[in-house]
This record gives sequence, C-alpha cells and structure tokens, in this order.
Amino acid sequence: MINCVFHLPARLNKMLARSLVLGTLSTLGLLSGFTPNLSRQTSHLFDSAAYAQSQESVFTRYVRAAYELEITRRPLDEEVKRLTGGNAPSNVCSNVDQVQANVRDQVRGICAGFATQRKAIVYDKYKLSQDEFNGFQRQMIDPSTRSEMEAKVNAELKRLALIK
Repeated sequence: MINCVFHLPARLNKMLARSLVLGTLSTLGLLSGFTPNLSRQTSHLFDSAAYAQSQESVFTRYVRAAYELEITRRPLDEEVKRLTGGNAPSNVCSNVDQVQANVRDQVRGICAGFATQRKAIVYDKYKLSQDEFNGFQRQMIDPSTRSEMEAKVNAELKRLALIK
C-alpha cells in the first residue's frame, strides 16, 4: 500500500514507512475528537510503566511508540486489504472516499479505531506531545535528515531489543 522510501531491512523499512500513515491516521483521529475511554480503575495498572517511560529520553519514547504503532497497524492494514480485495488506496485513511462504497464505512471505522489507539499509545502511554512525535516523523521523511534519523532509529530499536 505504501512505496518504501528507506534503504533499511525490509521489515524495518515497512515499519518506518507505515509510521507515516500512522501520523496521518492519528491526526485525523485527533481532529475528529476520538479519545480512548480508560477508567480510573484500569489506569493505575500502568503507573509503574509510565514512571519508567518518563525517565527515558523523548527519542526513546518516540521509537517505542512508533514500533508499537506499527505492531498495532499491521493487522488493521491486513483487514483493510481483505475488505477491499487488496484495492485500498495509498494512505487509505486520508483517502477513504476512494474505497469501494460497500466497505467504506467499515474502513472508516478501522481508521477511526486506529486513530484512537494511536492517541492512547503516543500521547497517553509514551507521554509524547504532538509536536515531539510529529517532529521526529518529519525528520524521517525529510531527505536532508532521513539517513541519519533512520540510523538512529535502527540503533535504538536494536538497543531496546525490539529488532535484531
């Protein structure tokens, strides 16, 4: 669905390229006012993890968030492909009107759900501001910073043992 623009291992390349789609989906979710509903009862389960993450650098939290978003996005992407018979437009959530009418509402629902998940992951779980997350995303697509940023992200993913 997305043409790869990075020169990294295929798996990481797909993850990074698709994280751009996640940014678009997240923005749509935020603009639409979708928010997760975490009750007070369940939110305390994440207190220790949130404290540990707050001790990490902004960059490390970005890498963790981008990785988790990619893991979350993959099955949703497969579901969209299944619904559309593999004929989903590039950046499907920004182009949902190009999806076949008979599955458009289902795809729109998947996009809205992902936007909600993105907000929960990026802003709530990893405590990144929109400017922080989007700043790193811009560096990933800017030709003048892409190579350096890819190397840093790859090294951090390895350091965190998220990839080999």
